[in-house]
Amino acid sequence: MANQQKCEGVMPSCGLPSCGAKTNLPRILLVLTGGRMRTLPLLGLAALAVFASPALAQSTITSMSTSKVQDVDAPCRIPFEKLKDVKTNAPFPMSAAINESEKLPQNIRNRYVVADFNTADENGMCKGVNEYLSRVDQLSEFPRLRKIAAERSVEFTTLVSEKVVTLTKSEEKLEDVEALAIELEDLKNYLEQVQRFQTDHIVKARVYNGYCVGQTLNFCEIQDGKPKLVYRFITSSSRWQQKPNNNYYAPINVISTRNWSSDRRYTPADAKRDERMNGGRSHIAMFENGGSPIEMPNFLHFLPEKGYTGERANGIHQIAGGLDSGGTFGAPVSLGCVRLSKYQAKLARWWTPRQAKFFIYLETDGYKNYGDAKTARARGYINPPPVDTAGPRRNEQQQSVGFFSIFR
Repeated sequence: MANQQKCEGVMPSCGLPSCGAKTNLPRILLVLTGGRMRTLPLLGLAALAVFASPALAQSTITSMSTSKVQDVDAPCRIPFEKLKDVKTNAPFPMSAAINESEKLPQNIRNRYVVADFNTADENGMCKGVNEYLSRVDQLSEFPRLRKIAAERSVEFTTLVSEKVVTLTKSEEKLEDVEALAIELEDLKNYLEQVQRFQTDHIVKARVYNGYCVGQTLNFCEIQDGKPKLVYRFITSSSRWQQKPNNNYYAPINVISTRNWSSDRRYTPADAKRDERMNGGRSHIAMFENGGSPIEMPNFLHFLPEKGYTGERANGIHQIAGGLDSGGTFGAPVSLGCVRLSKYQAKLARWWTPRQAKFFIYLETDGYKNYGDAKTARARGYINPPPVDTAGPRRNEQQQSVGFFSIFR
């Protein structure tokens, strides 16, 4: 992406993520500098040092992240501090984030998603994006494997090659052995169906090719009674100007279906994982596109929570082709769906349970699509020309077969 497109604008003061995906530092530096690495010799030397020592690379990235990122969990508190419930004109209670499926374990019920569609901050400055990913061994799926890895002083992912019998003690209870077996199954599934698509974190300038960048999708979990950020990804929402009273996006939604992608075989292990996540399927959702269907990989269809008004034909899905066309990613440029990069979309589909709550936060003054490259200040919103839609809306029963019309 960064090698093909010119980056312009000013980066916010933010560091590189400290964990999760592989980090290609020169590629990130290109995103930061627009390909003009010769103007940053010190950063170039840092990149060489990183290649020379993986340990140094991780410590450098970690120190940059911890020194720059302040209050990383703040996006997960948006529903309870900033987003107003249209019914009460007050923020939502934390209980509104809990998944209503009682058959799920509590950690999975505590998962919810927060979209922050504001590209500009309260001072009118474009925000830029710095993605964040927790390491796989930090996920709440793996408490037993995490403990075993620590006791043995081994790399967490190496445990995937072990058998349950070699990881358990004779005095273990049957339910603990069964729980450990599930953890091993989930870890193997993650490594085979998600991690192999792993790419760089995205760190993107405040203004990129003239677009005001700052939209994020935040995957959260309530831990010990507090909202905790697990993943923060760059995203793009509707390209038309949004106002609090137009009801295009409901403030609170529910993930209704979890669909698949054509670049992966749907295996029995995926079916087991889906069953544990309250449902999922091998179906591939398609956008009608006026008779020329386009795949929307890893489509998480969301619907307004009961009693709320909002568009019903949108979803969270992988950006078409997985490409940041024109450098627009991070700004409001979609027909209505909420888009992610390729790896991030697969991770979101794997991690997010069905019926998870999905909060959408936007303010008219913060929802901007263009910015000034020199000052990084957002400009007034410019609506694009109308587009041809895909024909009359299908009813809910027809939509369930996988074709979605995206309308304003």
